[in-house]
Amino acid sequence: MPDTPLTPEQIAQAEEKASHEAYLHRVLVALDQFGNVLADGNPDETISARSQRLADNGNRFGKFMCWWLDKIQADHGQKAQAGDIARAETVEGIEKESLGNA
Repeated sequence: MPDTPLTPEQIAQAEEKASHEAYLHRVLVALDQFGNVLADGNPDETISARSQRLADNGNRFGKFMCWWLDKIQADHGQKAQAGDIARAETVEGIEKESLGNA
């Protein structure tokens, strides 16, 4: 778990990166979300983002997952949260436009 939260600029960078994910990465995110649902998590949330949220609330499993994932990518959980937000906002925009509420 990081000592400090990401800055607004770092969050914006992570969101921007998530909005341009390649096909293979989107498939991996979908599998990640599926695994999270199988573990009784929210649909459309990745295990990484869920782990960060749990860690932020003091959950030991969440802290362990963040510690492990940070070895792969620094601040992985927070970056995953930013990615989840960017993907959700993209879907929200598509659906609002489709409903004529853009």
